[in-house]
Amino acid sequence: MYCMLTGMGTKAHAERLTRSMQSTYQRPGNESRRRALISLCRLLWMALILTSPAYSQPTFDAAGEQRLLSLLNQERVKQGLAPLKLDERLTQSARKHTQLMAQNDSLSHQFDGEESLQLRVSDENVRCDRDGENIALDSSIEGAHVMLMQSPPHRANILNPQFNSIGIGILKSDELLYITEDFAHLLPDYSESEADAAVQQAISNYAKSLGVPPPARKPRAQLVHTACDMAREDTLHSKEIGEVSGVTSAVAWTATDLGKLPPNLKRLLAQPLSSGYSLGVCFAPSVTHPAGVYWLVMVIY
Repeated sequence: MYCMLTGMGTKAHAERLTRSMQSTYQRPGNESRRRALISLCRLLWMALILTSPAYSQPTFDAAGEQRLLSLLNQERVKQGLAPLKLDERLTQSARKHTQLMAQNDSLSHQFDGEESLQLRVSDENVRCDRDGENIALDSSIEGAHVMLMQSPPHRANILNPQFNSIGIGILKSDELLYITEDFAHLLPDYSESEADAAVQQAISNYAKSLGVPPPARKPRAQLVHTACDMAREDTLHSKEIGEVSGVTSAVAWTATDLGKLPPNLKRLLAQPLSSGYSLGVCFAPSVTHPAGVYWLVMVIY
């Protein structure tokens, strides 16, 4: 007794096979045996469908991705630029897009229903303040690289000194290679406490550089919620916060580099802040910053 599925294992074929089995094994006393055989054949049909090309996972060219990374970094080193670091999260973003290009049999930076590059990168938990993308279709990695280097906008991405990381996705379809290069300037992955400490250190360092005593910080946990509220509302609240009792000044800003303070805050730090300050920091996305940015608020007493 056996069950044989042929071809691609279509549903119609499976149903015909099931009916055949039912008519063959509908004999008194064999009901449980008949049902067991039907269940077995259905499982075999599902296994065949899931291992067919339409359902199989694509095999990306990891060795080719490393080869392309080497070619990219050779170009950067020639120009005195730091080499790009391969980031697994960016690679996942690049591979997902490469797979879509192969499935659609066309080149595009964004297909219908696909998110923008900024959101695709953010979905992989990447924090960055700039990104870029090159795509190509060629019969060889070297050929694709030469073509991209000969195109001014693609060359600009490859040699952009502000990018420090990259993800690469290469997938072979027939005799052609679909290629995606996702570039980014990655930001430090600070925890909440690390981000808070980084801003506090930047404030102290700037005050010292002016010969002014670093201001004392006072705890005010509510400011973290205020900073996150600004992100949800996608607006800065310095005016409203400055009207709180006991507060003489307030500064609200967004930042990707926590070591850089806004000009209005620098002006306030140019004089001793004898009564101290409080600070709130929140990393969150918003309508105008869909990939996320640091929202900060500082009050001076």
